[in-house]
Amino acid sequence: MINQLIEQLVDDLKPQKPLINLKLWFYCSICLFFIAAIILTVLGLRSNYKIALYTGAMFWKPGMFVAAWIGSMLFITDLSRPIQRFRKWHFIPFFLAGGILFWQLTNYLTNTFWAQMMNDLNDPTIPYCLFTIFTGGSLSLIIVWFLWLRKCASRKPSSLGALAGFSCGCLTTSAYALYCNNDSALYIIIYYGLPILTLTLIGALLGRNLLKW
Repeated sequence: MINQLIEQLVDDLKPQKPLINLKLWFYCSICLFFIAAIILTVLGLRSNYKIALYTGAMFWKPGMFVAAWIGSMLFITDLSRPIQRFRKWHFIPFFLAGGILFWQLTNYLTNTFWAQMMNDLNDPTIPYCLFTIFTGGSLSLIIVWFLWLRKCASRKPSSLGALAGFSCGCLTTSAYALYCNNDSALYIIIYYGLPILTLTLIGALLGRNLLKW
């Protein structure tokens, strides 16, 4: 009798393939490659790349968002299962990204006049920046969602969705930074941060409504 009851309970269950973290990294890396290829093909490499190589902006600006992307990816893998626990070393990429941003913001505020700050915030490339980061991040989020994220069994779906949106935003931003000539810390915080924040909020809402299990 007990065996029959167990068989009835599990009769409708279907075996699922195990969730493999490496696939998440693979899907996101492919998205990063194609987004970078499209940006460099359509918009091109930043016009002052030689100066950017000399000043280091060619490295620290995309590198900052790559570090944030890696950190958020590690957090996603931490939250993707019912037993959740942030590993301490997973905070290292975030500390690195935050350190770079703090360093650049400190230098900028101590060496830039108010008029120059306002001029930096009126850059004609702002529409390209907002559109590219939001569109590329949205497409990446859709791809990752259907191929990997919706298979997760997280106890914190809103946080997982928010991290996914943030991760895809940082992924696209790291590629866009190869084109953008504006290295102003305020420009980066406001016009890079706005689409990333929007994607984070969208991810949180999607996670709350669609990642329940």
